[in-house]
Amino acid sequence: MMLFRSARDTDLDAIHYLAEESGVGITTLSKDKEVLAKRLHWSTNSYKKNINKPHNEYYLFVLENHKNNKIVGVSGIESCTGHEAPFYSYKISKRTRICRSLNIRSDYEVLSLVNDNQGRSEICTLFLDPNYRKNKNGLLLSKARFLFMAQHSERFASTVIAEMRGISDANGISPFWENVGRHFFHMSFAEADRLTLATDKQFIADLMPRNPLYIKLLSPEAQAVIGQSHPSTEAAMKILLKEGFRYNKYIDIFDAGPTLEVPRLKIKTIEHSRVVTIKNISDEVSSSNYLLANTLLDFKATINSALINTEKNTCIISKKTAELMQVKCGNQLRVAPLLFDAGEIDD
Repeated sequence: MMLFRSARDTDLDAIHYLAEESGVGITTLSKDKEVLAKRLHWSTNSYKKNINKPHNEYYLFVLENHKNNKIVGVSGIESCTGHEAPFYSYKISKRTRICRSLNIRSDYEVLSLVNDNQGRSEICTLFLDPNYRKNKNGLLLSKARFLFMAQHSERFASTVIAEMRGISDANGISPFWENVGRHFFHMSFAEADRLTLATDKQFIADLMPRNPLYIKLLSPEAQAVIGQSHPSTEAAMKILLKEGFRYNKYIDIFDAGPTLEVPRLKIKTIEHSRVVTIKNISDEVSSSNYLLANTLLDFKATINSALINTEKNTCIISKKTAELMQVKCGNQLRVAPLLFDAGEIDD
């Protein structure tokens, strides 16, 4: 069985290993162990805070193979973007010019540097060991975060975004960066990506062009990747689209990856989740699989069978599930359907 749980400071080495394996472009999963340690400490402190609205918290989770205690995945949530440093995006806008005397109409798009997504909650830092991209592990790693948000709604903004990793090759070369960012920053995409997390981002404000960029003037290679996600994130993006997220015409300023957005209460896993009380713990339970989570800040979640009585808001789970989640009869669980329609991916 796989256990999704809150990250601990002792998970640093395992998370750092995953960061090394993740390649270039997952900005919030630093390969610098010192930076990663600071973010992990930020997360463990966030879980301990007693708050009634999002301020400047970060919640990091890991996916653990319970058979060997190996950490095989990581994902996170930032409660309120742009709290200590501006949150930059490029907004894609349409413009039109008409010359009636020549009967010419020109429609084109521009990229404008904005902070429109500031103050929103962001799901981020998702990476799953390629060897474990099966058996619904990807669903658990992504969706379990929404059960945490449902249970602790006061900690999150009313709108949730996700910046998807943009296009870059195996060497970390981004067509959009090569055509735009490199001209102003005079550094590689990988170095700019590293500095985003390791500094206060002032270098972006200092060096980023202030005037709109005309998309038609960019190279065909750069234009082609605007709003496109990296092949390695396609499965994660499909999960989010099934949850109700939509592309909002904002892109990452470095690799042009798309930003997805949804009202928090319209996330399907949140909308269809409910709190039930454990009525009985059985040797075996034969039923549909559900997302199952405890109701604590020391968060634990998994995928397993459960018998749900929707009228009485009770459930029956197996002994293995109870042991994994460290729950007993009388405790509460938050449960949600694993899939919402027959066409949803299940890897």
